[in-house]
Amino acid sequence: MTNQNGGDVHPVVASSPLTPDQHQQLLRERLRAYHDSMYCFSLNDYYSLETGASPSPSLSDLQSLESSFRRLDVTGVNACPQPLIDNCQSNQFPLNGRDRGMNGNEYSLPLNYQQEQSQRLLYPMDDCVNGYRAHKSYNHGFHGRSNNGVMSSSRTGFNGNLGNVPFSPSNLFVQSPWSYHDLYTMCSFRVTATTLSRAKDRGESQRLLKVIAEGSRKTIDKIFEDLVSQVCELMIDPIGHEVLQKLFEKCTDEQITRVLDIVIQQPIQFIRICGDSHGTHAIQDLMRCLGSDEQISRLMVTLCHVALVLTKSINANHVILFCFTHFSPSQNRYLLQVIAQNCYQVAIDQFGCCMLQQCIGKSYQEIRDPLIEKIITHSMSLCVNCYGNYVVQFVLELEDFHVAAALSKYFDGNYAQLSCDKYGSHAVQRCLTSRQFNSRKIVNELISDIDSLLVNPFGNYVIQTAWVVSQADMRNALLYHIKRNHPFMRCNRYGRKVLEKLNLWT
Repeated sequence: MTNQNGGDVHPVVASSPLTPDQHQQLLRERLRAYHDSMYCFSLNDYYSLETGASPSPSLSDLQSLESSFRRLDVTGVNACPQPLIDNCQSNQFPLNGRDRGMNGNEYSLPLNYQQEQSQRLLYPMDDCVNGYRAHKSYNHGFHGRSNNGVMSSSRTGFNGNLGNVPFSPSNLFVQSPWSYHDLYTMCSFRVTATTLSRAKDRGESQRLLKVIAEGSRKTIDKIFEDLVSQVCELMIDPIGHEVLQKLFEKCTDEQITRVLDIVIQQPIQFIRICGDSHGTHAIQDLMRCLGSDEQISRLMVTLCHVALVLTKSINANHVILFCFTHFSPSQNRYLLQVIAQNCYQVAIDQFGCCMLQQCIGKSYQEIRDPLIEKIITHSMSLCVNCYGNYVVQFVLELEDFHVAAALSKYFDGNYAQLSCDKYGSHAVQRCLTSRQFNSRKIVNELISDIDSLLVNPFGNYVIQTAWVVSQADMRNALLYHIKRNHPFMRCNRYGRKVLEKLNLWT
C-alpha cells in the first residue's frame, strides 16, 4: 500500500482492549518502575535526618504523584503497550513536539501538569517515561554545563521544546527535591531489607554503629523501626548482634519492651537464641537494659518455663547465671524455685553442673543457700555421678562448718562404699583433706574395710590420702593393716601402687 507521495503506508493493526483490572495493574507497574529507577538507599539517609534540610512528603503528595501517573495514560483502558525498540531508539521519545504513547498514538499532557513536572525534574536518570525504564540513549551526548553548573544533555521537554535538562550520572539524588528521609518514607520496605543486610556486613556495620552512637533520637528511632521486626535474626548473627548491643543502649523503655515481647513471644525461638554462641550474648545485653520490675517479670515467666532446657546448654545456661548474679533475690524467686526443685537433674548434666557451681559461688546468699540445701539432700546420688560429684566437691570447698556437718550426716557409714566408686572416691578424698570434717572418724571407718580398699582400683587412692592426713597414732594403725596384707598387695597392681607410694615395698 502506498500514499499519494509514493511512500509506503503500514496498515494499522487493531490491538486487543485491556480490561479495567489489567489497566490498573499497568499503572501500578509504571509507578513501581519509577520508584525502582529513582530510589536507592544508603547510610547517608540517616545522616540526612540530622540536617532536616527538606520536608518529608505527606500522604497527599504521594497520592498526587500516583494520580499524575494516571494522567499519563494514553488511550484509557484500551491502551495496549508495545515492546521497547533497540538500545538507541525508544517509542517513548517525543516526536514533532508531541509525546508518542506506548501504542504509537500521539498525545499531549495538560499544561499545568507540564509546568509542575518540569519544576520537579522527574528525569534524574537518562530515560524514564510513564514509569518505564527506557534504554539509555547514547546519541545525545553532553553539551557542556548549564547555567547552574550542572552537567546537562540535549533533551526534549514535556511540551515538546528542545532544552537542557540537568543530568548527573554520578549522583542519582542531585536533582531530587526530596531529601533522603523522604525516600526512606516512600520505600520503607526497601530500607528495611537494606538496613538489615548492612547490619550483617562487617564493613557497613561499623558505619551503622557510628550512626547509632552519634545519631539523634529521630535517627535512632528510624533505625530501630527498620530492625525491630528482624531482631531475632540479628541476635544470632555474628555481626548483627553487635549492632543490636549498641542499639539497645540507645533505646527507650518502650522500645526495649517491644524487643522483649518479640524475643519471648515463642519459647522455642527464645531457646534457640539463648543456645546460640552469639544469641546468648545478645539476650544478656537485652537483659542489662531491663529497667523495670514489669519487664523482668515478663522475662522470668518465659525463663521459668524453659529453665531446665537452658541449664543443659553450654551457651544458654549463662542466661540463667546472669539472672542469679544481676537480679535481686525477689526477682529470681520463681526461677530459683524451678532450679532448686530440679537441682539433681541440673547437677548431673555436663553443663548444668558448671552452672550450679557458678551460681553458688557468685550469687546472693538468698539464692545460694536453697541450692546448697538441695545438693546436700541428693549428695549420695550426686557423689557417684560423673558430673554431680564435682558439684559436691565444690560445696565441700566452701569450708562452711554448717555445710560440712549436714553432709557428714549423709556420708557417715558410707565412706568405704563411696571409696570403691570411681567418682565417689574423689568426694571421700576431699572430705579427708577438709578441715571441717573429722578425718580420724573417716579413717577409722576405712580401716573396717581396708583389706578390699588396698587392692581396689579407686580405694587405694583413698588409703594413700588417708596416710598423708593421718596423725601418728592413726598412721600406725594403717601401717599395721598394710603390713598384714603385704604379700597379697605385692601380687596386685593396685596394691603395689600403695606400697610404692608409702615406701613400704620391702
